[in-house]
Amino acid sequence: MLLIFNIHRIFGEMLLPLLIVAVAIYMTVVYKSGAAHGPVARLFPMLVDLQVGLGIIYWLSLLSVGLTTKYLGFPFILHPIIGLIASGLAHLAVGTKNPLSALGRWTPLASLAVLLILVMSTITVAMITRGMPV
Repeated sequence: MLLIFNIHRIFGEMLLPLLIVAVAIYMTVVYKSGAAHGPVARLFPMLVDLQVGLGIIYWLSLLSVGLTTKYLGFPFILHPIIGLIASGLAHLAVGTKNPLSALGRWTPLASLAVLLILVMSTITVAMITRGMPV
C-alpha cells in the first residue's frame, strides 16, 4: 500500500498540476470548434481517473484497517469527494459537452483552470490532514 500511496502522492502533488497547465495551453492553442478530439483530449481524463482510482484504493485500504475516525472525518473526507468531482470535470473540460463552450477558444483554458483549483484544494486538504505546513 505504501507504493500506491507514493505513486498517488507524487503524481497528484507534482505531476498532475503541471500536466493540467500543459494540457490547458495545448488545448487552447489547437482549439477548433467542432473538430475531432486529438490524443491529448482522450488521454488526459484517463490520467486523472487513474489518479483518483489510486486514491480511492488507498483510502478504502485505510478504512479496512480501522482508521475510520480520521479518514471519514472532516476535513479529510473532502479529499476523496473533491477528487471524484475533479475526475468528472476532467472529462467535461476536454469533452464536447463542456458547459463553458460559449467561451470559444478559451473554453479548455477556463475549464482546466477550474480543474487546477480543485486539484490544488485537494492537495491542500491532504497536506493539512497529514500535518504538513501548507
